[in-house]
Amino acid sequence: MWKIDNLEVYRRVKKLVKDVYWFIEKLPNEERFALGGQMRRAVVSVRLNMKEGSGKRTSKEFAFYLDKSLGSIREICECFDVGVDLGYFGDEGRKEVAEMKRIERLLAGYRKFVLDRDIK
Repeated sequence: MWKIDNLEVYRRVKKLVKDVYWFIEKLPNEERFALGGQMRRAVVSVRLNMKEGSGKRTSKEFAFYLDKSLGSIREICECFDVGVDLGYFGDEGRKEVAEMKRIERLLAGYRKFVLDRDIK
């Protein structure tokens, strides 16, 4: 079992969930269901997959869930790019995208760390 609660990447993901929910409230009503729903599912998926994977016994199993988290962080990043392109988020959205890219790098690094442990 892996301990992730004190990892910087996990703390950033927890904050990201709150931030994304705040941004969803800024969306026009007609976008809250479509784009907002996609954003909500993606960002929650990042956190849930990290936590679910941390309960796995092997490095390979955990890395599988970290891969899913990486896919979801890329998805939420793209959702933000759409929101920025449509003028919903402005400069705050650009800063959030930069934070997501930082989380993506941290998550990829942690995945490599996990796989290097090769726990079977």
